Amino acid sequence: MKALKDFIYDKNDLIIALLVLVLAALIIAWRMDVIMNYPEVLAQETGTVQVDNSEKGDDKEEGDADKDSAGETTSSGVWSGDKLAKDVTVEINPGSATAAAQCLVDAGLFKSYEDYENACASAGTDPTAIHAATFTFEKGLTKADIAKEVTQ
Repeated sequence: MKALKDFIYDKNDLIIALLVLVLAALIIAWRMDVIMNYPEVLAQETGTVQVDNSEKGDDKEEGDADKDSAGETTSSGVWSGDKLAKDVTVEINPGSATAAAQCLVDAGLFKSYEDYENACASAGTDPTAIHAATFTFEKGLTKADIAKEVTQ
């Protein structure tokens, strides 16, 4: 019995660390679906995106690619040259400017937050002045027009 007590006393830290690791692994495995669903939940909290695909001639396959204003290939089909190819509706919920601008990025209106900042700079507006609202951008608008609209 003394040998068992000595073993537990000597190895107690290692046993506790091992138990904590096993418990953490079990909890992670049990909640994996919730962990993997978090990006969708975060997107819903920061804003939702709806793109109006009801225009005539918009029967492209989802995998088809277009060129954006920088001449780079995009799969969104939102841009035609440097103008919007179709009407786009974006709901921007309250939050940080970065999270609000991410709604515009998710809709394919900008490639990144930096692209949004550049459009604001060319439009002469403050990128952090983005407003929470539902915006409908009509076909033919430019990135600078969109930047003006969401910051005024």
